[in-house]
Amino acid sequence: MRNPLNAEEAFAWFGTFLGLFPPFALFGRVLGVALREGTSRNLPTADGALYWMLLFLAMNAVCCLVGRKFGALLGRRVGDPRAWSWPVYVFSTLVMAAAWAVVTGAAGGAVAFVVGAFFGVICAVPVALLGFPAFAVLHRLLSHGGMIEEHDLWPLAFGVPLTIAALIMSPCIY
Repeated sequence: MRNPLNAEEAFAWFGTFLGLFPPFALFGRVLGVALREGTSRNLPTADGALYWMLLFLAMNAVCCLVGRKFGALLGRRVGDPRAWSWPVYVFSTLVMAAAWAVVTGAAGGAVAFVVGAFFGVICAVPVALLGFPAFAVLHRLLSHGGMIEEHDLWPLAFGVPLTIAALIMSPCIY
């Protein structure tokens, strides 16, 4: 291996992008629908779009940062994924996904008047339950001794969150 990354670094990058792309897609979708239907007229700015964009940007930044930190913590817990049996590993990734969703979703949502923490968790749970097991299984298949080659990590760390973001932005889901 020329540029190996341990599980902590791999999960940190994955948590970063999972906290960045799907929330950004969700916020873009919400803002696009609001602007298209003209429902943002009663907000403090001319169309209210600036207010919502700044709020969504702050929420997205928090999701990205917390997702990275908590992803690194979970990656530390994983260590060498091949040391785990498949059923235990898959079940553990589901538990990790739920934990990541609660922490990251609540932190990002809390930016929106604290009440948003509840809605942040509701939005983060399906994303995490879909993304974490997919990433973890692919990470396990490509890692050796708990290390994954950097050029193998980037398609996974970007691809899984971007695929979820594409599903969120899909015109079929309205």
